[in-house]
Amino acid sequence: MDVLIMGKGKSGLSAGKLLEKKGYSVFYYDDKGKTFVPENPAFVVKSPGVPPYHPLIKFFKEKGVNVLGEVEIAGRYLKGKVIAVTGTNGKSTTTALIYHALKKLWKGKVFIGGNYGIPVSDFACETEEDSVSVIELSSYQIEDLKDFKSNVSVILNITPDHLNRYRDFKEYVKAKLKLIEHTKDKIILNADDNSLKPLLNRKNVLSFSMKSKADAFFKDGKIFLDGFSVTISELPVKGYHNIQNIMAALLALRVFGIDESKFLEAIKDFKGLEHRLEFVKILNGVTFINDSKSTNVDSLEKALLSFDKVILIAGGKDKGIDFSPIRPIVKERVKKAFFIGETGKRLKELFSEVAESEFKATLEEAVISAYRAAEEGDTVLFSPGCSSFDMFKNFEERGKIFKQIVEELK
Repeated sequence: MDVLIMGKGKSGLSAGKLLEKKGYSVFYYDDKGKTFVPENPAFVVKSPGVPPYHPLIKFFKEKGVNVLGEVEIAGRYLKGKVIAVTGTNGKSTTTALIYHALKKLWKGKVFIGGNYGIPVSDFACETEEDSVSVIELSSYQIEDLKDFKSNVSVILNITPDHLNRYRDFKEYVKAKLKLIEHTKDKIILNADDNSLKPLLNRKNVLSFSMKSKADAFFKDGKIFLDGFSVTISELPVKGYHNIQNIMAALLALRVFGIDESKFLEAIKDFKGLEHRLEFVKILNGVTFINDSKSTNVDSLEKALLSFDKVILIAGGKDKGIDFSPIRPIVKERVKKAFFIGETGKRLKELFSEVAESEFKATLEEAVISAYRAAEEGDTVLFSPGCSSFDMFKNFEERGKIFKQIVEELK
């Protein structure tokens, strides 16, 4: 049987290899190159980056051909339990925290993948009945789910993002919340998120909160869970958003019967992820932080809440996001800001009334200027709040270049 793979990126190629092993004849389509397209494929596999309104996708849907995502295809071959994690921000760190703990505490094999950078198709056939797969899902991947099911689903937050793909914020929220339909057992939600509050009364929901009592909540410098508490100074990762991530991870693992104290022992050597509020170095009393993974206004806000006396570097590709809600936080935390990229001049105008602001043509100019403006005890925070594609290949390249520039400072 013929199968068409739309997109020749990592997930498309991985799905193709899996399907070839299962006896399918696989053909690949990419807009950049001429490719043979089978007339009547058994189904079409759509890579996450291919929009649902692509002409070829619409053509096959009108013909009644199933259009499936890579995660959906791989899910047909997954055995054991599945934890799915989504959210506008924090999903990679939370996925990694859960995986890190399970690797030490779970009796069977443990896998990590999805939007995390490892296609689920890479390991689906290696899973066993006592395995756990921890899968990070983007809204693009959730859009394409049909029969995929997770045992536990975590939705960390939903804030404006990808508005260059979705018609409006409501459509983006709908894409994220579709994960609930694909959950067998427990759903873990952020009780502080306005988009998630209407769902808190469901019977299968556990919640966490930074502001009020919930199944897991934060108060007076401690995380509380029924019969358990921990001070944040004992946690291996710092920052406002990481308190939320750890509460979500604790609740997910509690569903699997893992003791909270064992979880904390298991993650004590967790270093956090590269490009997520990553400490780079201290130079002449100035701390440099790489938060290149910050690609929207909410992640920038969480980064700013984690530091005082900030020299900010931000900006990048414009995704149509409104940054005005964080003006009060910028006024409170930022001593001076340097803006770069496609959004740089717009952000300079927006924030110039609340913080001294300058536009810089390159990241290197911004870093050098930020260092010159900083005083002992300040933090140079590189948290773009925008995607990277105007100046860099991806956020990883952007973060690595930032660190390289910092290392070359004198």
